Amino acid sequence: MKTSNAFIKYSLLVIINICLLGCSRDYLNEANPNEKPIEDYFNNLTESDKVLTASYATLMNHYVLNITEETWRSDMGYPGWNRPSPTNGDALIWYNHMYNDSSPSISKKWQALYEGVFRANQLIEGLTNQLKHLEEETLWIEQMAQARMLRGIYHFYLYQSFNNGRVVIRDKVPQTLEEIMISVSPAEEVLAFIKKDFEYAYANLPISFSTESTNIGRTNKGTAAMFLGNMYLFEGDYASAKPFYDELIHNAEYGYELVTDSDLQFTTQGEMNKESIFEICYHAELRADLGNWDERRPSNRLARSAPGNLGGSREFLPSAWIAYAYEHEVMDGQDDRNYYIDELGDTQLRNVPLRASAMIALVPDEQTTYYLSGNVPQQAGFGDNEYGYWKKFSNHDNLTHENTLPYGSLHSGKNVTVNRLAEAYLNLAECYIKEGNVEKGLEYMNAIRKRWGLRLLGDGNGDTSHDYDGVTYTADSLMYQLMYHDKPLELAVEGHMIRWIDLRRWGITKQNYQMRAEERYYLAGYRYVNLNGNYSWRGNSHLKPGDVPNGSNSIVVKDFEMAAVNFNPELHNYFPLPLSEIISNPNLDK
Repeated sequence: MKTSNAFIKYSLLVIINICLLGCSRDYLNEANPNEKPIEDYFNNLTESDKVLTASYATLMNHYVLNITEETWRSDMGYPGWNRPSPTNGDALIWYNHMYNDSSPSISKKWQALYEGVFRANQLIEGLTNQLKHLEEETLWIEQMAQARMLRGIYHFYLYQSFNNGRVVIRDKVPQTLEEIMISVSPAEEVLAFIKKDFEYAYANLPISFSTESTNIGRTNKGTAAMFLGNMYLFEGDYASAKPFYDELIHNAEYGYELVTDSDLQFTTQGEMNKESIFEICYHAELRADLGNWDERRPSNRLARSAPGNLGGSREFLPSAWIAYAYEHEVMDGQDDRNYYIDELGDTQLRNVPLRASAMIALVPDEQTTYYLSGNVPQQAGFGDNEYGYWKKFSNHDNLTHENTLPYGSLHSGKNVTVNRLAEAYLNLAECYIKEGNVEKGLEYMNAIRKRWGLRLLGDGNGDTSHDYDGVTYTADSLMYQLMYHDKPLELAVEGHMIRWIDLRRWGITKQNYQMRAEERYYLAGYRYVNLNGNYSWRGNSHLKPGDVPNGSNSIVVKDFEMAAVNFNPELHNYFPLPLSEIISNPNLDK
């Protein structure tokens, strides 16, 4: 539960004075005379806790999650504004699958993740070598478990991202050139190393920490359970994955719940809520001395996904298929939340479903407040043939404009949720579907749909309190529903490459691009009532299926045509080893 985000948002100030090694190998051979020696941070557990804080801080680096690039790369996003001819060349490289081993974002991701590995290893070695006499103390065990968890996470992200899982295992702080210049390991060895770290964390982390501010944002037993479940799921070991998801959902000691209060869903108020399992905490104002693009600055740049007239740069926008799917999910007619009272006092069905309102700004959404002083069509510009904006990273719930942030939209303090309970529900549903247990799969998928007031799947088995679609699902048809609708709409643009990893492990990336490339939409105008009570018009802002009608000034909206042609599993399923690393480490791929 959210009490304070002070652990990451404020204690990062201590990082300024910690002697940390980045990715530059020069640091391995030279001491920085302006920084406190790292040995001084292992005199006691209070000091070593500051190194732990620094280990968490790497998570704030944009390139650890690469959310912007992954949105362009997957089927979730369009590369900025100016349809049908976007001008952002870097974005088009990702959107059209033209990246390679020299692409800067690939190299920066590699560097960021190994920086996190290094910091975790510093703590592990400090606890082992200098504070070993305290290893029976609860605090020592908790710090070691967190360090192992973080080292496992950073390696896991490397394993998921690069070279078919064949990456460098860093199990200690390198002291010599030979220890730096080591080769990648086979994927099965990398996975076994990660598993040991996760299992140690799972065995030794508490289910929850105290509610002191210094503990907010730390990994716990639930985080370890989530990563272990995902590790097994992604390898196709459903039997081993199931118990971890089941534990997260049903063990009351964890205290996790699906959040139904719309004020707590993807909002600042809802940070660290009961659904959050792993969340990165940011701060908008710290380290203002660092440049806008300095990854040490503890703010994020994701608010740039907001509308242009509200301070965003529209860096990534929703792809057509997902925006249309959000708007047209069928609502449960028996759920009172799906109705509102209009200006005449009549009860009306909402224009868009609750899930859409929480996750994406669509022009028909006249029932949802946006940027505090009006609804979506009143507030968002919808210019340049735009039809939607992601809401998960914008400050739409607590600001009137992104540039009212102390340092503008490049420095948002809104947290980023990496894993939440809904993912455990949907992954557990997949486990049951793969076992052929359709009823249990429906149970967990419908739990997510129910909290959004959506029509449920199946025949209802006599339940008359909700609307059901009446379909008799097989394992294949329910899996199709999960892959192409329920999971992507629930977890869009979240976490670490969730959509990409799913498409890859399901083996449907190419066919998904081909399917989406064949879809056609166009944009119609939308009439709404403005703040003065008069009708206003947003031109070319409402997404419609099919070809452009005769006489319309609209454009054809189509996505992924180049991706459908260019995507090659051998080249694009995983990132290649970065060219910069190959050049600097001749032993890297031996």
